[in-house]
Amino acid sequence: MSLFGLALYLTLLNSSIVSILWGYCKTKERLDFIFAYWGLGIVIMSWSAMVIEGLLEDPSLHLRQLIVNILISLWGIRLSLHITKRKFWIIEDPRYTNLKNNMGKTWMLKSYKKIFLPLALLQLLVMSPIISLNFLPGSENLNFLDFLGIVIFMGGFTVEFKADHALKKFRQRAGNKSKVLKEGLWSYCRHPNYFGDILQWWGLYLIACNAIGGGWSFYGPFLMTMIFLKISIKNVENREVLNRPDYGDYVDSTNKLFPELPEKYKKIFVWWQNILPHKLITIIAGYFYRSKNIFLKSSLINIFCFLYKPNLNESERTDKKEYKSFNDLFTRKLKPEARPINFSESKVISPVDGVITSFGEIKDGTLFQAKKNKYKLEDLLKNKHIEEVYKEGYYVTIYLAPSNYHRIHFPLDGTIKETKYFPGSLFSVKKSSLKTLASLYTKNERALIQVESKKISYCLISVGALMVGRIVPFWLKNSNLNKKEILSAWSKGPQENLSKIKKGKELGYFEMGSTIILLLSSSVKLNNNFLSESKAVKFGEVLIDLMDK
Repeated sequence: MSLFGLALYLTLLNSSIVSILWGYCKTKERLDFIFAYWGLGIVIMSWSAMVIEGLLEDPSLHLRQLIVNILISLWGIRLSLHITKRKFWIIEDPRYTNLKNNMGKTWMLKSYKKIFLPLALLQLLVMSPIISLNFLPGSENLNFLDFLGIVIFMGGFTVEFKADHALKKFRQRAGNKSKVLKEGLWSYCRHPNYFGDILQWWGLYLIACNAIGGGWSFYGPFLMTMIFLKISIKNVENREVLNRPDYGDYVDSTNKLFPELPEKYKKIFVWWQNILPHKLITIIAGYFYRSKNIFLKSSLINIFCFLYKPNLNESERTDKKEYKSFNDLFTRKLKPEARPINFSESKVISPVDGVITSFGEIKDGTLFQAKKNKYKLEDLLKNKHIEEVYKEGYYVTIYLAPSNYHRIHFPLDGTIKETKYFPGSLFSVKKSSLKTLASLYTKNERALIQVESKKISYCLISVGALMVGRIVPFWLKNSNLNKKEILSAWSKGPQENLSKIKKGKELGYFEMGSTIILLLSSSVKLNNNFLSESKAVKFGEVLIDLMDK
């Protein structure tokens, strides 16, 4: 029997079970029973794979098969028991009731096509290491990878169990309904239960590497990791932000998925960041990003669109096939009507799409890149004259994630007074780096553009980062220029006829994502109504309301 034949048997079996479960859900008029089958279904398919293979092909039982099936049973049964809490059998989870309501009167039929059958297929895709191990388990003797995989799996199982148990106990305590658990495992990252789950699947993959041809099965744990990152975590955090007032602070202070290093190990992280060949990595990445090779650019674009789901409907070119390279897609332009702009002189619009990471008054020439991590304005600007303008002003820092639109625009009308490019390193500007590396923004390459507006002076600083080695200004029509020519353009600035700019006009663009720091002079009062940390903003929307002093 071929691997395809085994997969076909399992597909037919699982689809049949799911169809029966769908019929049961129909009689009970409930949708949430299918989600209790997620873990249990994978357990059933795992043992079924071993039985089918034994009956139709090789009746001998390998120790590796038995170990993996026992491990996945631990995972699946614990997960199903965790989901099927006491209230589960009494009342439907409101989330799935809302899902039913959104589907309308034909929710049952729609759920079969959009939930039940896709879930059955997804179960078989993520369990690729288990299928591989049951198909051709490899040598009889266990080796280092087997033991390493078992250790990683059991470590992940312990983390997930303890995290879920701690959260359950926390939620049961009186007065904790709107509070956030920040103790124990939940102090290291915001989703230790998901982190533990991911560890278990990659542990299984390590064991599967001992199966004959088992290396191919990596896509199962990879897919599981992406489900947590792009679906599960997103849904949980959207819900938690609404229900728990302190969750925003928790997001700012704690890593999303991968546990933060204890204080004593942070020096290792800093050391590692310092020895990385940032510029070489950036040059190599740039070569691939700008490549017009059909296979390479199509692969990069398809992977990027799958992971980040950029909104191409608001772009000038809506079809990803129209882009000549990955970089061409990344630096795409918007349709003129995509973003309405408030042209009031007292309204400062967001210059970019991104997330606000920090903001506030500049006191004693000091800004924050992260909580408890300050840096000096003089180190950022390296110009006494410009520093004097902003030393008692305000700042807003916006991080551009890969999924964001990456062109930069002017937030107010005005006249360009100065432009400058600062050479430097290309450290990563992710949250972990901001919290660990002191004065990171002052160390990285960055471009500065100062504008004199009617009410205020402002400065836009575009910060480079790992794999972001080019910040192209608007007065450069030829984007194929080399790095030296781009630096020269920043030093010279635009021609006089281009120095007067309008709100919303394009300033330039990043090749890959990074950070924008907006500095505002102290000549007006700042209304912070539109500002909050971790808030997602879009180019064109009002960021700041200016008031006369």
